[in-house]
Amino acid sequence: MNLDLETLEIMGASPTNPVEIIRLGKDEMNLAEFPITLLTDRVPKGKKILKYQDRIFDEKSGKQITRTLTISADEAHGLPTAVDDDVILGLIQLTKLVNNFTSREVEFSRLDLIRQLGWPDSGDSYRRLATSLKRWLSVTLLYENAWRDNRKGAWITKGFHILDNIELNDTRTTNEQGELFPSKIIWNKVVFESFEAGYLKTIDYGLYIKLRHTIARRMYRFLSKRMYFGPDLTFDLRDLAFAHIGLSDSYSGNAGKIKEKLQPALEELESVGFLDPMGKEDRYQKDGKDWKIRLVARPGKSSALPDSGDVAPAIPGDPPLVTELVLRKVTRTVALELAQRHPSELITAKIEVFDWLSARQDRRVAKSPAGYLVKSITDNYANPKGFTSEAERRQRQEAMEVRERGEAEARGRKQGEDARERAKKRRDTAYWESLSSEQKADLDAASKAQADPESLAMEEKGDGSLRRIGQALRRNAYIRQMLDSQ
Repeated sequence: MNLDLETLEIMGASPTNPVEIIRLGKDEMNLAEFPITLLTDRVPKGKKILKYQDRIFDEKSGKQITRTLTISADEAHGLPTAVDDDVILGLIQLTKLVNNFTSREVEFSRLDLIRQLGWPDSGDSYRRLATSLKRWLSVTLLYENAWRDNRKGAWITKGFHILDNIELNDTRTTNEQGELFPSKIIWNKVVFESFEAGYLKTIDYGLYIKLRHTIARRMYRFLSKRMYFGPDLTFDLRDLAFAHIGLSDSYSGNAGKIKEKLQPALEELESVGFLDPMGKEDRYQKDGKDWKIRLVARPGKSSALPDSGDVAPAIPGDPPLVTELVLRKVTRTVALELAQRHPSELITAKIEVFDWLSARQDRRVAKSPAGYLVKSITDNYANPKGFTSEAERRQRQEAMEVRERGEAEARGRKQGEDARERAKKRRDTAYWESLSSEQKADLDAASKAQADPESLAMEEKGDGSLRRIGQALRRNAYIRQMLDSQ
């Protein structure tokens, strides 16, 4: 899949605009297995629920199980559309870039996300993005025996919203210090736990956003996941089309129509080098009353990554760092040797730097990316200027949180002191007003006897209003001292 570097230029990355779009993106595999939106940008009239279902053999239970995904939304925002699917995948990429899946909360500017999606910087894009994020707050996904818990290694039932919270701020709005107010989203705990459990698939995100057909995009994500187990796959045509691509079931009785709807997407995936070109007689095979469809990755190509040339793929059971190195075109033999000879922390750090340089099309990785990565590990290259590691970003975030907690505690103490002072003033005033005229005169005399002679002299020199203020202050101080001592 020898793509040019045009995909890296879509975002217009520069020193003043550090937004990155990386070809090696990530996709959550549950969200790749079943469609979570319509394939169109308009919801058919009266359509309120989407439902996708299939049957698979579950190795853990040793039985056939039915998996069902039901998608529903409120009347105000409606069902999610193809654009909304792109927004969720774009948010996954931003999460990888911003915190590498270490926090559910992701801060970003709306322009960052719009560029990540390959959309124009226009008012329509901002409105479309806002609509999509609001819609995801109302969309409910119910996976019945259909959500893969990677830690348990089992299909379970889960119901949730993908996003728990959103906050949208105008990119141009600043606070008193002139800092831009970021927008933010908070992933639902179920989705984020899947991120943390590593149920993520590497995809060529640069390729994804260049695909023109919605069906091609959906098919690319599903096949990228399934082709992990082999490059040559055969599916029941109806099962693929309805359960995993999301075609309208109005075509269920017409195999010819299904093929017709899939054809433009297949041609596009062939044209970009993802699928091996096939004639219809090889692509489709009759199986009794049903049809099968065969899909084969282009020979010598990875199912989900750019061209890997002669690099031997990682195999199941390899250490995670070996897999990560092979994904970046390091040969498996060299990757295994590096993992044995060098600390995992060093390799992880150099991979992070490599991805950062690759996203910027840095000349240091242009000629021989894998060679640079290997050399950076063996020679322990210094970090390039401008690079900030995930650990450093986390430290800064923690320092900022400590500072904010300290400021919040100081504000709390000040508020407490102010509240106590107001309470004492109310107490002192109430005490004075509760006295009879004779008692007030006695208290005034007692406060005079205790007052500083110099202060009394200044009080007597004042005119009417100043004298009254001075008397009130003297009495209040006396009452405060007397009541505090009690």
